[in-house]
Amino acid sequence: MRSTFRQGAEPREMIRNDEVFRAVVIKHGPRLYTHVRSIVLDHDDADDVLQNSFLKAWQNLDGFRREADLSTWLYRIATNEALQHLRKQKLKRLFLGSQNNKPEPIADDSRHDGEAIKRKLEKAMHTLSVQQRMVFGMKYFNDMKYSDISQALGLSEGTLKAVYHNAVKKIEKFIIANTD
Repeated sequence: MRSTFRQGAEPREMIRNDEVFRAVVIKHGPRLYTHVRSIVLDHDDADDVLQNSFLKAWQNLDGFRREADLSTWLYRIATNEALQHLRKQKLKRLFLGSQNNKPEPIADDSRHDGEAIKRKLEKAMHTLSVQQRMVFGMKYFNDMKYSDISQALGLSEGTLKAVYHNAVKKIEKFIIANTD
């Protein structure tokens, strides 16, 4: 597929029609979904956040600075939307008086070892802080470079390496403690 982005094009010209915008969603959607899901942890919430992220990107396309890659800009928007979603959830729990701060447990009815490992990793992700989930998801699931994560999150590479290392250790500890 030939790129429809012209060098030097104005932002609105870059993604002017539905077909081109759909191509952006198809290209970046799966990786952004994985990133958002690693933050909010719930599939339906991740879908909602991702949809809001693409909507916000479309609405703010004029604010896109060509200093960064489009993907970095989209990651930044998705991250902010996911964090905003978590803040809203926290406020709902406070106002509704719900004491159930833990997400629903993931069922253990796996059919094969791959599914069991996946479920165990998902459970381990619940033990991480939001920042650890963001960094771990971007590095582990999306195999992003620290320099790209740094641009997307506005954190130094050294900080990212430390956060990732601590997340991995926390996951390892959880998995070892919960081995049958």
